[in-house]
Amino acid sequence: MAGIKDVAERAGVSISTVSYVMSGKRSVRQETKHRVMQAARDLGYFPNAGARMLRGERTNILALSSPMHEYTDYTNYSAFFFAVAQRARRYGYDLLLLMGEDETEDLMRMGDSGLVDGILLLDVTLDDPRVGYARSCRVPMVSIGVPADTSDLYCVDLDFELMGRWAVERASALGHRHVLLLGDREAAYDNGSNFIIRLRDSVFAAASECGMTVDICPSVGRNAAEVEKSLDRVFVDGHGPTAIFGQCNLNELGQVAEYLRERGLLIPRDVSLLALGTYGNAASMSPPLDEIPMLPFTTCPRAVDVLMDIIEGKRELAGGVELLPSKYLKRGSMGPAPGRTD
Repeated sequence: MAGIKDVAERAGVSISTVSYVMSGKRSVRQETKHRVMQAARDLGYFPNAGARMLRGERTNILALSSPMHEYTDYTNYSAFFFAVAQRARRYGYDLLLLMGEDETEDLMRMGDSGLVDGILLLDVTLDDPRVGYARSCRVPMVSIGVPADTSDLYCVDLDFELMGRWAVERASALGHRHVLLLGDREAAYDNGSNFIIRLRDSVFAAASECGMTVDICPSVGRNAAEVEKSLDRVFVDGHGPTAIFGQCNLNELGQVAEYLRERGLLIPRDVSLLALGTYGNAASMSPPLDEIPMLPFTTCPRAVDVLMDIIEGKRELAGGVELLPSKYLKRGSMGPAPGRTD
């Protein structure tokens, strides 16, 4: 069986150079790296990841654990994956995506294998079974999302509590006293999807403080018939909320806007509309919508930075929660409540 010495001789380099190429510990000229890797392939030599781990060497691979649920929005999922992958590449790391049905089993297998230097958790629920394993995992883990129990776990996420408060404060300042929150699918709440529940609870808490009434309706569906059926229960005899917070995707918000138009209700003259947790693209709507977006290219890179700090020994494994603010994108769909002139 070929060894590192054989690879060095075939590539015409020193043993230490082969070691640097395989471990990624030092920068090696691209031409030399290609020569070493080709020699390794010719000889069938690849270093054992478990052995590298025992020697304290890195594999330069991160794992991203991302279970898929029935309510997962595949349209926008790729933004999170590519945001993580892009940042990982800046550190010279490759990304291994874990999408098995038993996500905890995947983590145990990866953590014990020595194949990865660290693990990121995505699509985290409040009572996420993966979180418990983080305390005994052989490699560091960082959660993109905040579960109920954050002890001994680093978490990075958008500040959804602040997002909900911003929405209520904006509506209250415009004189709105009755608001409808169009939520996500019921399955997302049942499954404990952390950011959806945190945003919902924040809206209700802030509304309670300022005397605002908030009704909630889970996802109204993706076609006009479902939207009409759901909103007819809310807008009775032309009366209903004066503002709508949409915690749903743009397709559904488009159906809502069409529903209002068909009934002669103008945005924002009669009903104001605000998109929450969308992806910065509500400007494409007709009319363009005010928006407090998700920021995957802010939160995901920050999570990778935190994980790399741990891997490089710059942080202790004590854990902590880091919440990043979103931003309010004002486009004119939030106006004064009917009857208010200022």
